[in-house]
Order: sequence, then structure tokens, then C-alpha cells
Amino acid sequence: RGIQLDLCIFRTGDGRGWGVRTPRAIRRNSFVMEYVGEIITWEEAERRGKVYDRQGATYLFDLDYAEDVYTVDAARYGNISHFVNHSCEPNLQVYNVFINNLDERLPRIALFSTRSIKAGEELTFDYHMHVDPINAESSLIDSKIGLSGGSGSPRKRTRIECKCGAETCRKYLF
Repeated sequence: RGIQLDLCIFRTGDGRGWGVRTPRAIRRNSFVMEYVGEIITWEEAERRGKVYDRQGATYLFDLDYAEDVYTVDAARYGNISHFVNHSCEPNLQVYNVFINNLDERLPRIALFSTRSIKAGEELTFDYHMHVDPINAESSLIDSKIGLSGGSGSPRKRTRIECKCGAETCRKYLF
């Protein structure tokens, strides 16, 4: 059914570019949005990734969960999820979901709230995701899936400084 919440794109003003915030409160464990874009092969993602690295931004989300590796590229096609920034202390979590499709190579990427989110708060997810060891058997996406250059990705990307400002900031996105 797609995005059912009011969301707003805004300029962050702190060097992180554009971001997404919610004008209304979001309850914990709510579906917020799907990360969508063009499905491309690993080889094409390698080619585009080099171009994006030179531009200083990437919208490649690796789906390296199975042997045949695909990537979602939200640079040309996508939705508001393209503008969601990284945080080392995010309020959104990424999950694999399968809707009208059981092909494990092509999960849909759903973003759910991990806590109650206040009206006006920026929405963020961790671009360098990990499985929650306490809940490892859940549908949480594993560390092999994430924005290109993340844990488990065979690709080498330009190191990008993290600007999230979180107390537990890791200083780099990948």
C-alpha cells in the first residue's frame, strides 16, 4: 500500500544535504516507507558506484543476500526514501520483506520505526547495518545487506565521514 504517513523533505543545514522528517508523531514498530529504486546487477552497480563516489553521494543498496547479487539504485528512480540520512543512533530499522515474491535474491526493503518518533524529528537509518544478536532469527536484514561499501559488501568505496552527531558516532559511514 506504499507510504501511508505524511513525510517532508528538508535541507539539513549541517552539511548532510537533504533529509526527511515527519510532521506527525510515528508510533514504535510502524511501517514508515520502502526503499525503492532501479534493480541493477552487481557489475552495473560497480560501474555506477565509481561515478557516484566521484560525485560524493551514493544511493546504491546492496541485496547481496543470495549468490546472485543485485543492487537497488535510487539515484534516478525512487521515492522519498532516497533522502533519508544515516545515523549511528537511527530511529528506523531496515527489514527484508517478501510481497508477491519468494525470490530471496529480490527482497523489498522496508523501513520501520524502532521507537516512538516525535513530530518534526528527522528520520534516519544506519547505513552500516548489523543483525541484532538477541533477535538474530527475526526478519532483520543481515550485515551483508546495506548501502554499498557496508559490512559484507565486496566492494571498496571511498571512505565517507559520518556527520550524524550521535554520541556513539563511528566517525565513518563505511
